[in-house]
Amino acid sequence: MNDIPIGRRIALALTGVIVSAYLLRPQISQALVIRGDERLYRGSTIDALRYYRRAIATDPLDGSAVDRFVFSAVSVRKRSVVEEAIALSSAYLLRRTDDDVVRMDRAMAFRMLGDWRHAESDFELAGRRERDATALTFAGYAALAAHRRLRATILWREALAVDGQFVPARRALASRGVAP
Repeated sequence: MNDIPIGRRIALALTGVIVSAYLLRPQISQALVIRGDERLYRGSTIDALRYYRRAIATDPLDGSAVDRFVFSAVSVRKRSVVEEAIALSSAYLLRRTDDDVVRMDRAMAFRMLGDWRHAESDFELAGRRERDATALTFAGYAALAAHRRLRATILWREALAVDGQFVPARRALASRGVAP
């Protein structure tokens, strides 16, 4: 080992560290999510967002980090943070199109910003894939907010097709004088 020049030893050590860090990205990201959860539990949403942001930077495909970031951003109700959450979740959903938990979070973020068309689209897609009456009902309300009354009625009826007893969809239709 003493025959190896010091520069080569340093290069080998750095290569080992870099490879290890790359391979351990998911574990490091999850550790950061856990720290963020702890901060959130203690009432510091801003600190939690910092940890979730670091987790996403460490592993952009960590769905739990993206989910928690977007959900927490919506609860902060600060436009710039919600816009960041939409950007992060959109980048994630380009690679993980089937993650309907993150899609629902993004829909709530769109809803909070009054972007009814995107909210409707995300709620509807998640609701159909997951057969989720809640998501379809939210899609209906987003359609209504976008002045698409007929579309809203169709979505609420679709929610009732998933769960015939789903009270919010029944109430939405009844309040517009439409039979389920």
